[in-house]
Amino acid sequence: MKKTATVLSLFLLVILLTTFNPNNLNPAFQLFKIKNIEIKNLKFLEKKKIEYHFANELYDSSLFILNEKKIKKILEDYDFINYLEFKKIFPSKLLIFVYEKEPIAVLNDKKDKYYLTKKGEKIKFFKNQNLEKLPNIFGKQKNFLEVYSILKKINFPIFKIQSFYYFDAGRWDILLENKVVIKLPAKNFVTSLKNFMDLGKKIDFEKYTIFDYRVKDQLILK
Repeated sequence: MKKTATVLSLFLLVILLTTFNPNNLNPAFQLFKIKNIEIKNLKFLEKKKIEYHFANELYDSSLFILNEKKIKKILEDYDFINYLEFKKIFPSKLLIFVYEKEPIAVLNDKKDKYYLTKKGEKIKFFKNQNLEKLPNIFGKQKNFLEVYSILKKINFPIFKIQSFYYFDAGRWDILLENKVVIKLPAKNFVTSLKNFMDLGKKIDFEKYTIFDYRVKDQLILK
């Protein structure tokens, strides 16, 4: 019994003093390697380009343990990606579900252009047919998210908006796709927007191209 205990103690000591390498001890790490990567759920980014980047970093690596550093390296090149989900299909396939950020407008900042997300993040502009109908912002983006949130809240047809123009006086002009301009006041512009929507049910918009709400309690039509 004493001899058995001694042998067991020596065996445990050998394990403790041995460098652990999962690739050597577990053959599964060698067998289940990534040979096929497929990207899912994309709306805007280029699928082939992203699949190439992931394949370049993860191909032939372990399907059991994904390399977080390499994944973070890829994400640094794609600020349009919000987060990722992975699904492992043994023995060798990796499915990657890409969840992109939600752009709401194109910000024109002097010579540079950015996509502006609903969280206020700026993403470097790139051409994409699915994003061509986003409204443009000219001037500062000050309180734009507040304006956009109110438009959504009152069910304003945002898809009909072509551009937003900010003025240093602290107010906005909204240009619609039919070339109608809504000139909002700096304060209490919610009332003006609601009034404009109500007028759309009562008058013929084709008669007027400018709805000027800048003067308090007045509407000037041109």
